[in-house]
Amino acid sequence: MKFDEFQSITERFAQTPIPGEDAHAQVFPDIAKFRKEALRKNPTPRLSAVGAIFLPVHSETHLLLIERQSYDGVHSGQIGFPGGKIEKEDNDLEETARRETEEEVGVNRDTLQRLGHLSEVYIPPSGFLVKPYIFKLTEMPQLVPDPREVRSILTLPISRLLMPEVFEEGIVSAGNGTKIKTKYIMHEDKKIWGATAMMLSELKVLLHQITHAK
Repeated sequence: MKFDEFQSITERFAQTPIPGEDAHAQVFPDIAKFRKEALRKNPTPRLSAVGAIFLPVHSETHLLLIERQSYDGVHSGQIGFPGGKIEKEDNDLEETARRETEEEVGVNRDTLQRLGHLSEVYIPPSGFLVKPYIFKLTEMPQLVPDPREVRSILTLPISRLLMPEVFEEGIVSAGNGTKIKTKYIMHEDKKIWGATAMMLSELKVLLHQITHAK
């Protein structure tokens, strides 16, 4: 999708109801149900937020993603949106998403234009309840990855996300070495799976609704 075309529909994000768990279940029926049940058993999840950021890459619309560094944790080496846990300095979770984006990839938090948000996603292994916020940048910024947390930065073309068969099924390796059979998006030789894939599934449904609205 050309970025000029995307710019012309951005106001519809605030006008279109988010698809919610139905979008997660379209691709991850068992996982979506499991996460919902796990959240019921955890009355005090760790609150966090991420930024799903649309930006132009050579006039095409892309989403900004990061590859996390390897560390002793469940999210080691995974592909995700910039983000992290809420801190005392944050007034709300949107501020968390903005601050973490600035810290992890060097994007000035004030340049992020909010379009809307997605459904919360609970991550049982880490106990995080993640709120995804949708932002856009009108031009490609200079991206500076934080070497402590970010191994690399990549972008996913929206045209690829909207492909009917973008999700594949196979085996992925979790941070603790466990092998998991799940669905994922293969991009730049990397597998995008787990909570990020659920968010991308909801974004895909939302974009379809927006672009087909009369």
